[in-house]
Amino acid sequence: MGFEPRVLAFMCNWCCYAAADGAGVGRQNYPPYHRVIRVMCSTRVDPLFVFKGYLNGADAVLVGGCHLGDCKYVIGNYYTVVLKYVIKAIMNIIGMKKERFIIEWASAAEGSKLAEDLTNYFNKLKELGPLGEKEGWSEKDKKLYLSSCIKLAEDRQFRTIYGNICKELRKLGNFSEKNIIERVNEKLLKVIKSKLYEFEVKELLKDGPKSIDFLCKKTKADPDELKKILSKVVKT
Repeated sequence: MGFEPRVLAFMCNWCCYAAADGAGVGRQNYPPYHRVIRVMCSTRVDPLFVFKGYLNGADAVLVGGCHLGDCKYVIGNYYTVVLKYVIKAIMNIIGMKKERFIIEWASAAEGSKLAEDLTNYFNKLKELGPLGEKEGWSEKDKKLYLSSCIKLAEDRQFRTIYGNICKELRKLGNFSEKNIIERVNEKLLKVIKSKLYEFEVKELLKDGPKSIDFLCKKTKADPDELKKILSKVVKT
């Protein structure tokens, strides 16, 4: 038997979950690789849930919601788009394949479409392999990076800036891809990098002193960034 991916799927109660239910009632066949958690709105999915999912064995995470403009809570799923770019930014820094996180929009009547989309996505994941394989991570590396992401998702500064970006976009009434990416890169990316490097360095140093070269290789930080982090770690 070949590799069967484990997918954690958060699905909106009103549309995507209803579509999945409709696909089942209509006997639309697709691989049973996902485990569904029903949420009232896709915007209720927190970065913390995503990375805890990966750490607890998921090879990919899917967030399913209503089509943009059809949300029962008016603009709830626009915040899900912000989540997407924040998660992708974090994944890029730790060297995680972007295909392991996906947003899927489906109306309650689109059971057949959802079944087809899930089948295609699961087939891509089968080619990608288990989490860590294409990334070149050992089990120890995987735990290091994902536990650091969880600490980041729990960090007050990160959460405050993330929330403020969502509020700012709502006030502007502009959730365009370009605008979201600009806000994330301008206001959050530096914090994400700094916090992740700090959490990773602290974890790596628990086993004893490490060389700068070793820390650079593991954290993917450049030496100048790392020196700032080490200076901060020493003070704490």
